[in-house]
Amino acid sequence: MMWMLLVFLFVTALAWCDEMREAQGALRDIELEQTLVAASLADGLRARLGTVERDALLMSHGMDASMTSYDPAVIGPAEAPTRQDRGTGRPMVTIRLGDGRVVNLGMQAQDLLGHGPPFEQRGERMLLLAAPSEPYLYAMDGRVISSPVLRDAMNRRVAIARVERPIAAQLGLPARTAMAGFAYADAGDLGTWGVAVVESAARERDREKRAQWRLLLSVFVASALVLAFGGVAARQQRKELELGRELAVAEVERERDQRLARAERVAMTGTFAMGIVHEVSTPLGVIMGRAEQLLDRFGDDERAARSAKVIVQQTEHIQEIIHRFLDMARGGHLVFELADPSDVARAAVGAVQHRFVKASVSLTTDLPPDMPPIQCDRALLEHALVNLLRNACDACGPDGHVDLALRADGESAAFVVTDDGVGIRPEDAAHVTQPFFSTKPVGSGAGIGLSIASEIARSHRGELTIAPIGVRGTRACIEIPVAPPCVDHGRA
Repeated sequence: MMWMLLVFLFVTALAWCDEMREAQGALRDIELEQTLVAASLADGLRARLGTVERDALLMSHGMDASMTSYDPAVIGPAEAPTRQDRGTGRPMVTIRLGDGRVVNLGMQAQDLLGHGPPFEQRGERMLLLAAPSEPYLYAMDGRVISSPVLRDAMNRRVAIARVERPIAAQLGLPARTAMAGFAYADAGDLGTWGVAVVESAARERDREKRAQWRLLLSVFVASALVLAFGGVAARQQRKELELGRELAVAEVERERDQRLARAERVAMTGTFAMGIVHEVSTPLGVIMGRAEQLLDRFGDDERAARSAKVIVQQTEHIQEIIHRFLDMARGGHLVFELADPSDVARAAVGAVQHRFVKASVSLTTDLPPDMPPIQCDRALLEHALVNLLRNACDACGPDGHVDLALRADGESAAFVVTDDGVGIRPEDAAHVTQPFFSTKPVGSGAGIGLSIASEIARSHRGELTIAPIGVRGTRACIEIPVAPPCVDHGRA
């Protein structure tokens, strides 16, 4: 809101300055107009003075008045013109000669400037005539005006002057600032005459004030409207922000509740799992014992002995995985050993090969022989790869294809499983490693295989990433660090 007020103040200041420039420009136009009017009158005055110059000089030397074209008279020393026209009672224009005598030209100011000049406007503009060496100014209405300020301006031969209010009132104009334009007519031996055109700026000043008030009113109205709409918009924005905060808090609480629910399910599942492990351990022990008995009994039957041996190996493998999971769940240390990534991958492929044959899904591998060794809990890492391969097989239909590739650089080794199955949505890829999240139909999966694989990758200081490949297909990658040089077997 504050910035809106600042913008309005700035715009108002600019508009005000522009209005003041316009007003000053209008006053300059008035000054120029008065100067042009005065120059026009001065030209006419110069022409009329030419007709009386000779007679005025003759009268100044004692020539008989009957020989002149008008009725001038040598009045003698005088402080102000006293001879008046017998018809109008208005004073005649006089000039003061060098010897101190005053010559009455026998003409009024309006006669010298032209009868009924069209330039004068009553109450707004007036014309003034200044005779040489006379301290007075002649007005067109017959007044003789004493104005030292204007007379001094004419003596200094200025072209433009601003007339203050008291002087304007003295001249008979409104008591407002007026603009005066001056022009001068050189009449030869009759001296230099001055013409002043004074116009009141009252009308322009009134127009300027009205424009300023209109500007202030328009700015005030616009500001009020914008502030009103801005206030409404600000309140609406605050409501939206509050609603957004409430929604964000609700979303955070919902996610927290979901995490708590998942944690409870995981804890409960862990409890059940430990109970199941305890219960399964006894049947596994029985299975292993009977398989060993069969192995001893069918020693001569190679096929039966091989089957019994596989049962014993797989039972031992199950027990080992169970114990590793229990150790990991209890926060215990995993047993890391140096291993060839290719051997780990081949072992995982061998564990699921029969599943791919049954589902009619082809499985290819790209296992370079010169892979750098890794430190891992081999049984757990094989189990994680088995989970990835099983998920890839389940995602493919008959004649589908799955590929397991190994990639390595100087810092990490990556087990990459790709398939051309149904694919996965990007929004689901961010959640598939969460416990109990599954995109399979109900009853087809518990949603914990990828979660276990992700936890195994993290326990190896690595990461499991899953992403879609184009329209169909999925890419799953377990990336773990390679073993540093000269590392012995040990516990992590």
